[in-house]
Amino acid sequence: MSTSTPTVAVTAEALKPLRADARRNRERVLVAAREVFAEQGTDGSVAEIARRAGVGAGTIFRNFPTKRDLLLAALEDSLEEIVGAFDDAEELADPWEAFVVMFSGSAEIQARNKAFYDALGPELFREPRLQEIHARRHARTEALVARAQEAGVLRADVRAEDLPFLLTAVGATGEKCAGKPALSDDLWRRYLGVVLDGLRPEGATQLEPPAPSFAELTGRCGAAAEPPTAG
Repeated sequence: MSTSTPTVAVTAEALKPLRADARRNRERVLVAAREVFAEQGTDGSVAEIARRAGVGAGTIFRNFPTKRDLLLAALEDSLEEIVGAFDDAEELADPWEAFVVMFSGSAEIQARNKAFYDALGPELFREPRLQEIHARRHARTEALVARAQEAGVLRADVRAEDLPFLLTAVGATGEKCAGKPALSDDLWRRYLGVVLDGLRPEGATQLEPPAPSFAELTGRCGAAAEPPTAG
């Protein structure tokens, strides 16, 4: 009878390292997934992720039942990293410098992540796990845009909804040049400079058509809209 209590205590203690190992394995898988998806896009294989993480495929699927779950987790981490770029921007006193830090930081993260261009679209924007991150990012973008426009350093006809398209154009530079070792990995910075110059008020001409709404941008209208009722 005296052996029952120690046995239970030993078993409980033995479980703690296993839980810690499981957490570490999950983190290793997520880090490896971000690397592989960033380099190879959504075609990145689970086998390569497992190899880089130093775990078996079974460990991956215990944490992420499908490859899509793993991709969404990796994208969620990357989007949170973009949101984190806003923290530095919001601490700056100069409105234009704050806007540039936000825009440049977002562009750099996207330029180095091929998965963004494979996965972006109405289907991704409808994911509840990512909608909240997009909404937070959009609200903070609106605040930085308004601040820069009030200071007269950002053209008045630009909306926060315009920026994802401009960021995609800049960030996709690396993707367009993939497999071209003669071209710099930092070529996107050249076009970032062109875009930022175009966002200045000086020499701005009227933009047509108008910017999309946030709902249209995230796919909750159009492809993601509910079907019309009969009659």
